[in-house]
Amino acid sequence: MSNSDTHTIGVIIGSTRPVRIGPQLAEQVANRISALDPRAEVEVIDLREVDLPFLDEPKMPALGDYQHDHTRRWAQQVDRLDGVVLLTPQYNGGIPAPLKNAIDTIYAEWNGLPTLVVSYGGRGGQMAADALKNVFLVTQADAVADNVALTIPRDGYGPDGQLLDPAGVVGSHGADLDRGLGELLTKVEGREPATADA
Repeated sequence: MSNSDTHTIGVIIGSTRPVRIGPQLAEQVANRISALDPRAEVEVIDLREVDLPFLDEPKMPALGDYQHDHTRRWAQQVDRLDGVVLLTPQYNGGIPAPLKNAIDTIYAEWNGLPTLVVSYGGRGGQMAADALKNVFLVTQADAVADNVALTIPRDGYGPDGQLLDPAGVVGSHGADLDRGLGELLTKVEGREPATADA
């Protein structure tokens, strides 16, 4: 937590595909967080830029004895958050491999972290959200019970694969998103301040 008057909310873009809509959606989600809570400092975290290798720690992450600099940097980045939104598409009934890898690379940093899943896709990505719920049972994240599912129609995409109206897509699910974000922020308010050095 930056100080007693602010808190840091991460919005993690779970897709690293060359053509993706995650960054467009993340911008809209970040805007809604700021509108709901002016004290929130929103940090959009793009897993493509984090660029973690697939799990290469010699010891189990649950032991917390991270050997590699990239793992320690990632652990510090997550540990300084007071809450997180995981923005994920659905791939073949599950979540993207880079997102699962980012979760599995560390462990204690997720414990008790207020978390909201925002899934998206042609049918809203509910199976991806369900998969994450099972992961949270093990990582002990403090997850909002009901995820937010953004259903995106085929005609919502332009020829470049980008959303024609990302604000409209998110706005059409505004009530659900604001409910989920509100619950997340309530969990953040009730949590002890983050302890990691910023």
